[in-house]
Amino acid sequence: MARIKFWDLFQLNPDGSIRPKKPIKIAGVVLSPETSYSKGVLFSGFDLFQYYGRDLEVEEQPGGAPSVITGIYNE
Repeated sequence: MARIKFWDLFQLNPDGSIRPKKPIKIAGVVLSPETSYSKGVLFSGFDLFQYYGRDLEVEEQPGGAPSVITGIYNE
């Protein structure tokens, strides 16, 4: 597992939404780089915008499988 900055995984869009830079799995859902996410979109009660800009705990997967966000750092 690795501590990764939010902006190393996500890109801010001009409309204020965000999208992953690569496939990412969170709460059992794979987020695609082709899809943008706006504030209020929940994944098992998890809203990405609650953690906007924080560092994330990420587990890289072998064989090109999506990286898995396993935790969020408070500071």
